[in-house]
Amino acid sequence: MKITASILSVYGLLILIGGLIGQWKASSTASLISGLVCGSILLLLSYAIARGKLLAQYIALAFIFTLDAFFTHRFAKSLHFFPAGMMSLLSLIVLIVVALKIRKTVKAR
Repeated sequence: MKITASILSVYGLLILIGGLIGQWKASSTASLISGLVCGSILLLLSYAIARGKLLAQYIALAFIFTLDAFFTHRFAKSLHFFPAGMMSLLSLIVLIVVALKIRKTVKAR
């Protein structure tokens, strides 16, 4: 449980930092707001997952899927690997980790 929560925390921090970098480099207020909101949500979900909440795992799965779709769309539109392609790949990895954790949790019950 703690490994999944730790991975999700790192991912949330990367989203948060990405929003700050977007504001700093491109003066993008939208990047700042979305990075802060999405990163904070992911950090809260990682805390709930560390506490053993199954619902938080399902919410995190849906939220990460949405973020992955967003980053994949941005990558397909720009064809620049950094940052959209990298975040899309990272989102997919975190999505798989959370999905495997849900599978393991459900099987154990």
